[in-house]
Amino acid sequence: MVTQAQIAKKLGISRQLVTFALAGYPQVAKESRERIQAAALEMGYRPNPHARALKRHRTGIIALWIPDQISTHYTHVARELGRLVKQSKHELIISEVGVADMKQIWTHLPVDGICAVDASKAVQLELKELASKSVPIVSLGTYISQETDNVQVNMEAGTMEAMTHLIGSGFRRIAHATFVRKNIAGEIRRIAYAKAMREAGLKPEFIYYPLSERQRPVARQLIQDYIREHGRPEAIFCHSDDAAIGIYRGLCDAGIRVPADIALIGCDGIEDTEYLECPLTTLVQPVAEMCATAWRFLQNRIEEPAIPLQHSLIEPKIAIRNSSLRIA
Repeated sequence: MVTQAQIAKKLGISRQLVTFALAGYPQVAKESRERIQAAALEMGYRPNPHARALKRHRTGIIALWIPDQISTHYTHVARELGRLVKQSKHELIISEVGVADMKQIWTHLPVDGICAVDASKAVQLELKELASKSVPIVSLGTYISQETDNVQVNMEAGTMEAMTHLIGSGFRRIAHATFVRKNIAGEIRRIAYAKAMREAGLKPEFIYYPLSERQRPVARQLIQDYIREHGRPEAIFCHSDDAAIGIYRGLCDAGIRVPADIALIGCDGIEDTEYLECPLTTLVQPVAEMCATAWRFLQNRIEEPAIPLQHSLIEPKIAIRNSSLRIA
């Protein structure tokens, strides 16, 4: 392997000058830098990332913790954050983090910082412990840790906006398709849905589906079974776009028209919702803004560990399309 010392010997200059030039120090004259870079390229020099990490006390690696790899939304978040991290000359590693494996992930793979999306209560406790040890952390999404820097999507306001749209359009039997089976603190979409229904004098109705790697096929079959047993709601507000797309296809299979027979709203704002025969209304999470803010917060924390906690609350927006329009 070619070393900086060999480059210096070939050019008859000091190793320190080679180090400064390859590290991009502005004090090195342009002509000298170009000469050194050309020699390094010609000789096949490659920087040693491990040596660099030891010197800088940094790995150049950022961790992204997500609850699962089922959701298309989390894939979108990973892609957007990965783009930002790569632009800053870092690498992003993505881990599906549950209660059992989060400590192993952290101890086996030290990183410069962690971005945790929609952290569960158990993961939030681990994030709090890591933050107390000065690990740079940003919690982001609908579910966040108040003990770390965080970027929260105001899904309560977004859900209320979606429900106002449906109720204001004259729908009364509105069901919520969700995997969340009870009202507990933090389950914002379910709680906000139930609140909107009660305030309108309507009875909440839940269509439960299990989380699955085959989320769309599961929802496709489940909605047909549900309607056979319970009849047709007038509208359905779904916890995610993946569930909404599965339900949409299941309704089509059964000859049930969207929105003429059942109105449908998804949640997340994934691109697929625009490309169905009947484009789906969806509550769009501001992924680009969320990731950009989270990455800025994490960089701030890495550079200045003692700064006060950083917090941002950002708003989702409803994209109203044909699937939720009232047909006279």
